[in-house]
Amino acid sequence: MTADGKGLPKYARVAAAIRSQVADGTLRPGQPAPSGAALSRVTGYSTLTCRRALRLLIAEGVLTPGPSRNARPRVAGPPQLPAERDLAAAARNLASGLAARRRAKGLTQPELAARAGVSVTTVGHAETGRLWQSRDFWERADTVLGAGGDLLRLHDAYREAGASGASEAPGAFAAAFTARAAATGQAAPPRGQRRGSPAGQGPGQEDQRRLREARGADAIPAPSPAGPFRRPASGQAAPACVMIVWGDGTVTTVRPPEAAGAQAGPAERAPGEAPRPDGP
Repeated sequence: MTADGKGLPKYARVAAAIRSQVADGTLRPGQPAPSGAALSRVTGYSTLTCRRALRLLIAEGVLTPGPSRNARPRVAGPPQLPAERDLAAAARNLASGLAARRRAKGLTQPELAARAGVSVTTVGHAETGRLWQSRDFWERADTVLGAGGDLLRLHDAYREAGASGASEAPGAFAAAFTARAAATGQAAPPRGQRRGSPAGQGPGQEDQRRLREARGADAIPAPSPAGPFRRPASGQAAPACVMIVWGDGTVTTVRPPEAAGAQAGPAERAPGEAPRPDGP
């Protein structure tokens, strides 16, 4: 990492270096930014100076806050839908609320885990925004920390925001698709029918018809009554037989209709094949 602009304050030089990495793709959208300690080791500046640079980038919108106070900020991605912003805010409130109440109680993560009867990893994930825990965990944490139901209310708000975002996502996609169709002058096809397929035809039938017209009528042959055998193309060798191995270890040899009609005499059996009763 290089710090350009010698006339700038130190924190501004660190911020400029991170902006450069975001611009050239070294840091991609959604990827965690370097921590203040990591930036301090690379630049030689103090950790407080590097953290000030991160706060500046968050204020500019280059970075977004992490899900909790101690989590690293991430590179900002495309603009979020309102439901996605609500879900992210609810996740931050829940994660930071748990961490704040644990510290106010004077407990470490291992101590909280022991009292709640869960693993330290569970507590650590909850405080950093990896919210896969069940409501039972939040009930235990609320009781241990004496939160008076505050953690449960934050958890319910997070779940409600997630459910709201899931229900609004299809509507947002449909609105975007309708707007694009209106801009291009194309109407969306009826449900269950592919674009370009006339009404009354199943999905893909019109595509197959056009493919046959483009490549010739014989490009897609009709199903053959020969079962698993297909008529070989010109210059291609025909299969002599198909050997079927049954579950009991016996083997049955099946020949194509032409080969079966050309041969006379008893049917040939492969080595180890059990004799099968002849048909009528």
